[in-house]
Amino acid sequence: MAATSSTAPAIDFDGIFSQYTGNAIVDRLLYVADHARDVGVVTEALRHAKRALEGRVDAFSLKPTTSNGCAYERAMAIAKKREVDASVVGFTKAWLEENARRADGELDKLESGLTDLLTERVKENLRMQYVELGDHYYDRGELKKALECYMRTRDYCSTPKHVVFMCLSVVSVSLEMGNFAHVNVHANKATAALQNMDEDASVRTDQAKLACACGIAALRMGRFREAAIKFTEINVEIGTHYANVCAARDVATYGTLCALASFNREELRDLVLNNQKGAFRAHLETASDIREVVNDFYNSKYTSCFATLDGMREALTLDIHLGAHIDALYKRIRDRALIQYVEPYVTVDLCVMAQAFNTTAEEVQDELARLIEEDKIRAKIDASECTLHALKENPRVKVVEQVIADGERFETETRAALLKMSLLKNDVVSRPEHDGARSRRSLDE
Repeated sequence: MAATSSTAPAIDFDGIFSQYTGNAIVDRLLYVADHARDVGVVTEALRHAKRALEGRVDAFSLKPTTSNGCAYERAMAIAKKREVDASVVGFTKAWLEENARRADGELDKLESGLTDLLTERVKENLRMQYVELGDHYYDRGELKKALECYMRTRDYCSTPKHVVFMCLSVVSVSLEMGNFAHVNVHANKATAALQNMDEDASVRTDQAKLACACGIAALRMGRFREAAIKFTEINVEIGTHYANVCAARDVATYGTLCALASFNREELRDLVLNNQKGAFRAHLETASDIREVVNDFYNSKYTSCFATLDGMREALTLDIHLGAHIDALYKRIRDRALIQYVEPYVTVDLCVMAQAFNTTAEEVQDELARLIEEDKIRAKIDASECTLHALKENPRVKVVEQVIADGERFETETRAALLKMSLLKNDVVSRPEHDGARSRRSLDE
């Protein structure tokens, strides 16, 4: 088993149950169990996954969050992989077999109903039956079959609202399957259908869902700027309506980190922090720590900004969507902060800069040297004086270079014009194929 870390990440398991629904709960718990370094966190995540799959107690009854047999098998495999004692977690093959029998019984009823409806050929009834069949497969974790059923409803859609529902179902399943190109295709179809509908609260909610799905897809593909733009477009109406995919806090977290990694100061101000121009500020109210991070970054308070980010890092590494990209995001955010810090100055004292970033002058020097090599900063480092000197462009040199470039372009264009005139004067021109013989005679002469 992986070594136990000295400090276990603070995973809010109760928050996962309260913020998400259906497969999203189990998928996030299993991701934590599969990637956490701390043994206690792994065990706790598996216990909660069992609770979600087998049944959880609420104020009225004992009911399962989902009957996902595929996820149950995956949880058992993770427990074996992480060497967690089966008796401690409590997974049993008996529950798996019983769940499969119950699910197969429901499937037989749905397929029998579909067979009867196929003889009637009533479009709306067939559409709803395929939706129910897709929901059943989705609930039991058979995503490929669920996707096929949702796609079949396309032939029976008779209104734009039906098309949007079909596309949102396909998008949700495609996100879980990791088919992100599919997400964008159907999000575009749904967006086109929404344009033919009168705008109301439901339309705005669907627009927010589509922007959220596209943002997650872009994030998972490493397109951080595209993801940031999508997340900052999400209106506040999304609320808890997309809990089967992400929570309102996720919108704030994903959008902020992607924006810090890719936006300049003006874009941060207009799209993230501005209440009037952007809708994203409302999402930041659901995540006070994230709001502090972006405010500190914008106000150049890098010590507190990166202290907060470092405190969140372990928990963010266990997020199902951010986990694989957190190192790249943090690196880009730090690079952008370093660039933003030195940009206004001609000379920078690296010892003072190191204090601002809560590190040593040697480490800052190494980071700046890398940025200079990558041509992200135009400067040179005086190691003996521990200073950075910006290389400002001489306006006279720039004018001379522009004049030389214009002169070379003028010379090239003039030579081309003279050549064309000479060819025309000597009747050396391109003619149609039927006049080829005449052209050859002209060349011979």
